[in-house]
Amino acid sequence: MGERFIYWNEGLVFIGLLTFIVGVPCLAVAILGTRLINHIGRYPTKSARLQMGICSQLLVIVIFSFFLLALFFHVFSD
Repeated sequence: MGERFIYWNEGLVFIGLLTFIVGVPCLAVAILGTRLINHIGRYPTKSARLQMGICSQLLVIVIFSFFLLALFFHVFSD
């Protein structure tokens, strides 16, 4: 009939790693956004200061996720 797919383990590892690499930064951004909205609701006059604090944390998350995606690409491209 046809050939059977034999790379189930590798495929599941690939899907799991990609889900982790994309999901963790998304979860972190959602937590930071929720915290920012709560703080702005309590202290509306400090909005700019609160946004700058979150901006630096978001920058760290972006750099971390970019590093993980680049590492993921490097490992699976060989």
